[in-house]
Amino acid sequence: MTRDAIVVGAGLSGLVCARRLAAAGLDAIVIEARDRVGGRLLAGRVGGAVVDLGGLWMSVGQPRLAALAAELGVATVPQLREGRALVAEPEAGLLGQLGAALAQWRAVRGIERRARRLAADGRMGEREREVLDARSLAAWLGEAIAHPIARDRIALHAELVFAADPAELSALFYFAILGVTGGFRPPGPELPGGGREHRFAGGAAQLAARLAGGLDVRLGEPVLAIDDAGDALRIRTAREIHAARRAVLALPPALARRIEVPLAPAAARFAAAARAGPVVKCFAAYDRPFWRDAGWSGEAYRPRGAVRATVALAPEPILLAFVVGAHAAGWSARAPGDRRAEVLATLAAQFGEAAAAPIAYAEHDWGADPWAAGCVAGLPPGALSAGAAWGAPHGRIHIAGTESATVWTGYMEGAIEAGERAADEVVAALRGPA
Repeated sequence: MTRDAIVVGAGLSGLVCARRLAAAGLDAIVIEARDRVGGRLLAGRVGGAVVDLGGLWMSVGQPRLAALAAELGVATVPQLREGRALVAEPEAGLLGQLGAALAQWRAVRGIERRARRLAADGRMGEREREVLDARSLAAWLGEAIAHPIARDRIALHAELVFAADPAELSALFYFAILGVTGGFRPPGPELPGGGREHRFAGGAAQLAARLAGGLDVRLGEPVLAIDDAGDALRIRTAREIHAARRAVLALPPALARRIEVPLAPAAARFAAAARAGPVVKCFAAYDRPFWRDAGWSGEAYRPRGAVRATVALAPEPILLAFVVGAHAAGWSARAPGDRRAEVLATLAAQFGEAAAAPIAYAEHDWGADPWAAGCVAGLPPGALSAGAAWGAPHGRIHIAGTESATVWTGYMEGAIEAGERAADEVVAALRGPA
C-alpha cells in the first residue's frame, strides 16, 4: 500500500510532525531505528530519582514547548539557582575582576549586535558574512576580545552550546544560532511558577512517550535508502520496503547522511559538513545537598579540563557534570573507574570532599550512541558561504529535526517548530494550501 507520508525518526520533532499529519487526516507512520521513541530525549534513574539523560530544560521564550507540555499534561518545575555560582579562572584582585566583567559585558553586547543583524534580513552584507564564515570562532575571538578572561568565558559558552572547540566552528554560524535562540539570556519575564528555566517533572522523555500514543510507530527499523520511483517514494529499511507519497526526515544531519537519499546539493553539503558535538552527562547523587551549606548553588564553570560545567538538579540532591567536545570524544574508550574518578575529583575540588562520595553515579555518552552520534550540529568555517542549507523541501522529501528549525535551533522548541513546519509542507503539497 502507498501511504500519504512516512516520517523517519521518532524523536520529538518527528512525533510532533506525525501527530500533526494524523490530525489533518493523512495516513502516516513513523519509522525509528531505535527500540524506543524520544531520540535525544531519554530518562534514567540515579539514586532513586528520575533524571534526563538527554534534553532537559525549557527556557523563557519557548512558547511551543510550554504549550505542548501543558497539552500533554507534563508538569514542569523551576530550575533552582539560589546561591553563588562558581567560576574557575585565574586569580584576580578586585580591579582585575571588574576589568574582566566589563570586558565580558562589552563582548556580549558586540556579539549579540552581530547576531541580531544576521537574524534580520538585509542587515548584514554578503561580504561581511563571507569574512565571518571564513574565520573560526576561535580566530574571531582572538581578534575581537583582548581580555583573556572574557575571551575564555565566551569560548566556554560556545563549547557548552555546540560541544565543539571554537577552532572548529564558523564564527558566522555561531552568530546565526545566537540570533535565533535569544542570545546569551533570552528576554522576557520569568516562567509561570518562577525562574527562567524549568525542567519536566518525571523527565522530558514523557513528552515523546505521550505524543507516540495513538500513532503508528515502527521501532527497531533503520532506514537504509529513499528512492523516488516516480509513482511514489520507496523507503527501504532493514526489514521491508514502504511506499509513500511524501517522506519527512526528522533526523540530525549526521544521521541523514547515512541514508541513500536524493537531496538538493546545498542540503547534501550541509549534511556532509555538519558535526554532531559529543556530550557526556555525568550524574552524582547524594543524601543531601551539602553544597548549599557554603552558599553554593551547585552551578560551576571551568574553561579548562574535562568537566566544563556543573549544575544541581534541585530539589533532588544531584549534581550534573557536563563533559563536552574533545574530552567527550574519547570518553567511552577510557576505563569506567577512571572516568568516574576524574568527574568526582572535579566535583570535590569545586564543592568539597563530600562530593567525592556519592550514593549513586551514572553517565550517558551521546557521542557513543550510534543513533545520535552526538548532540546539536555545528558547522566548520566556510560551510555557510559555500551554500550549505538544511530544512527546505527536496522534491517529495521534507526535513524536520531541531537542526532545521528557524527558531531555537538545537533545542526542544526548535524541534517542535520544525516538526510543525514539515507537516504543514506535506499537507499543503498533498491537499493544497488551506
